Amino acid sequence: MTQFSEHLHQLAEVIGPRPATTDAEVQAADYIEGVFDARGLPVERQEFDCPRTYSWAFIAYHALTIGAAVLAKWFAWPALAIAVVVAFVMWSDLDTRWGLSRLMPKGPSQNIIARHVPRVRRNERLRKVVVVAHYDSAKASLAFSPGLVKSFGMTFGLMKWLTFLTPVAILVVALPWTQDWRPYTWYAALAVCAYLLVPLLIDLHRELFMHATDGANDNASGVAAMLGIMEQTVPEPDQRVMVTQPIRRTAEAAYEADVVLEDALLTYTPVNDDVRAAEPLAPTRVALETFDDLGWETTAMPAVQQRSTFSLEEPTSAAPTDDDPESAPVAMSYEEPHEEPKKKRLWGRKSEKSERHGVRDWLGLGGGFDARKEGKNIGTWDALADEDDGDGFGFKGGASTPLEFDDPGFAAEEASRIRRRVTGGVDRALSEKEIWFVATGAEEAGTWGMQAFLAAYADELRDALIINLDNLGAGSLYWITSEGMARRYHCDRRLASSARRVAHENEMLVRGREYRGPSTDATPALARRFKAMSIMAFDINGRLPHWHWHTDTVDNVTESNIELAADFVTKLIREL
Repeated sequence: MTQFSEHLHQLAEVIGPRPATTDAEVQAADYIEGVFDARGLPVERQEFDCPRTYSWAFIAYHALTIGAAVLAKWFAWPALAIAVVVAFVMWSDLDTRWGLSRLMPKGPSQNIIARHVPRVRRNERLRKVVVVAHYDSAKASLAFSPGLVKSFGMTFGLMKWLTFLTPVAILVVALPWTQDWRPYTWYAALAVCAYLLVPLLIDLHRELFMHATDGANDNASGVAAMLGIMEQTVPEPDQRVMVTQPIRRTAEAAYEADVVLEDALLTYTPVNDDVRAAEPLAPTRVALETFDDLGWETTAMPAVQQRSTFSLEEPTSAAPTDDDPESAPVAMSYEEPHEEPKKKRLWGRKSEKSERHGVRDWLGLGGGFDARKEGKNIGTWDALADEDDGDGFGFKGGASTPLEFDDPGFAAEEASRIRRRVTGGVDRALSEKEIWFVATGAEEAGTWGMQAFLAAYADELRDALIINLDNLGAGSLYWITSEGMARRYHCDRRLASSARRVAHENEMLVRGREYRGPSTDATPALARRFKAMSIMAFDINGRLPHWHWHTDTVDNVTESNIELAADFVTKLIREL
């Protein structure tokens, strides 16, 4: 199972439906946080309160609009005021601003934020890129059933524009010079808002009878793609040093490892498991005798508490046996030898020549060597130069005069060579970018996770480039040129230009297109003048496959689609 399949399986099948503010959403957040943490990224959990669904707010909008039209027969001007306020507030809600949604019952949700911040040189600014994907799943709705989803764009447009036209119809009823046209003007106002009964009943049915989907394509696929991008852009964490308890080794293992000091008598004491780690070992006294020809005196090291721990091989048994006591773990100590101490060097192993003739012969010096006289004969360090040295510069004895080179470009070439060796293995296109990975909650309830994220980090994100991943598991891949439910917002020009260049240079089947549907996490960013763009996939009919319906399962997701999206966005980040 690939990593993409594993993420899909965990989110859509093991955890399953993940409505906003539920325990399942928390489990999905924990899983994503664990993946970030395993990659060695610092992770922050941003908690916020949000409505559990958007449906009740729109039920209220439709009911108030219809009620205002009915009330216009008797109280035209108050009805007009109600209709105008409702239309304005719903428009603001669709634009991810303030709306009745903020007054609905709330619950806790969370964003999971991980940052990859490479080391930078002094006064160097990194390009900041934010990769976003929501991990909650939506409740199914009849508006997204296979029979009605074909005309979703039309039905959504009717709902929006008829809400805005109802105040106009009520105004016609309220005007003094239209009194003679009553009750026909009132009938017209009722006809304008009558269609709003359809979305009202659909939303009511959704909340009372429908259940949340598995959300494999919407949007476990986006989360899987984001985690795949993380694996391609964030280096693996350094391997941690495992700290283990000391292991007792046998006497044979100590001799084989050549860790026993010369002229030392090695003894062992079998110990049991209870005192193996707590019992201190016997003191060590090692007698050291130096060379006579240096005029040093024989000295003895004081007793030192030592514990013998050799990481050579695992012990073969846990306790001693009567037949073979040496097979058991032992406590090792060095004791003063009973025989006469022998001469011992302070470094290395003794050679036979040094034992017979001492340091002078070992250095190749005769008995009449006079260091002061020889130093006067040499004079300066420059006199130590060896003209026959193979490097052409001669031995300078630790000092040298400035070197002169015939090639004036030697220094530049050497600097370039060193720079290539230092930076040759570094991906500069990625090492110069600070990448944030943000898994947002409560997107299906009204992009609340993204709104909370933007509100908390507005100052840090003002110059950032935001890439939103949504519904990537089936169909053809596109970058979204414009989106928005109330107003149309165009994506960032730099992101769109880079996406076009990456697709062309790498021969990827990715194109640009408009998106006319509910808000994505890029919508509130664009509405607040951040630089953002969405990446989505559509079927041959221009619709999101299995969108907000019970068929949104892992079986209907194509892994190659997610892999293509992750590869495309990774190359896009390099290009920015």
